[in-house]
Amino acid sequence: MDEDYNRDNVNKIKKLIIAVFFIMFIIPTALCIILLFKINRLESKLDEKLKENEIKIEEFKKEEFKEDSKVATSSDAKMSIKDEDMKATDLIEKDTTAKNLLTVREATPTNAEKASQESNVKSNGKKVYLTFDDGPSAYTDEILDILKEENVKASFFVVVNDDSNKDQLRRIVSEGHTIAIHSASHNYKKIYKDIRAFMNDVETAGRWIYDITGVKTKYYRFPGGSSNTVSDVPIKDCIDYLNKQGYTYYDWNAMNDDAETTYHTADELKETALGYIRNNGGDSMVLMHDLEGHHETVEALKSLIETLKAEGYTILPITDETTPVQHVSAD
Repeated sequence: MDEDYNRDNVNKIKKLIIAVFFIMFIIPTALCIILLFKINRLESKLDEKLKENEIKIEEFKKEEFKEDSKVATSSDAKMSIKDEDMKATDLIEKDTTAKNLLTVREATPTNAEKASQESNVKSNGKKVYLTFDDGPSAYTDEILDILKEENVKASFFVVVNDDSNKDQLRRIVSEGHTIAIHSASHNYKKIYKDIRAFMNDVETAGRWIYDITGVKTKYYRFPGGSSNTVSDVPIKDCIDYLNKQGYTYYDWNAMNDDAETTYHTADELKETALGYIRNNGGDSMVLMHDLEGHHETVEALKSLIETLKAEGYTILPITDETTPVQHVSAD
């Protein structure tokens, strides 16, 4: 009897131990496995939702961009055609423009030709690039007359205006100068509001230049320079956009200070520019302005060119072979 009793007790203890082991280890393990499975399912669902949201956001951006493009196109159309009575006149103007563009293309040296001219020039090793911002203006023809007289080519970073200077734009191109983008508005708050505003400004100006001259320029200068402190957009984001679109931007390492004050004399502007150029270790990218209220720049131009020639400098337009002067790098 005692043996049977003891055996029963031992069996009960074994069962108890097994039950305790099961409760302490097997059940928690099973619960953990179940929880992990549920967590994985939740994570998968979360990833799917995030992807759906990303797709919806991209679709929304595309639709918004299309709407912006429609608005811009509508605005351009309203500006181009004011009423039905002007349709005949507009057709005549388009025909004349097409003929002018053909003449411009025939007379304009290609980038390859300009680069060949640049590489064959022998001088003291220093090149000077005369650049004019903010035109065309009432002074553009005077500047072009001086450049033609001195047989010098320059670069013009232009701003979109009311089309009253179409002939000046075409003349810039037809006489072998480089035409480049500066801005559609030159309004810092508008240009640098966000990256989309910056992109629209660049593309609007580029399209305006092409429509008038037939030139798809890939040269650009930031309003205020790439080192400006007024932009609400990181300049490197703007530079990344320009690089992706195939644009090269140019700042400056010399100037005549005609934008800083309006009371400099022509001689002072000339001497300021020469001071920068003479002290540069290499080539000089000179900032000047083709802008009403800055006629002293025009008055100083001929003497500046004559002095540069006398001192052995080579004056050239910007081409694909020109080494950019850049205040900020995207690297």
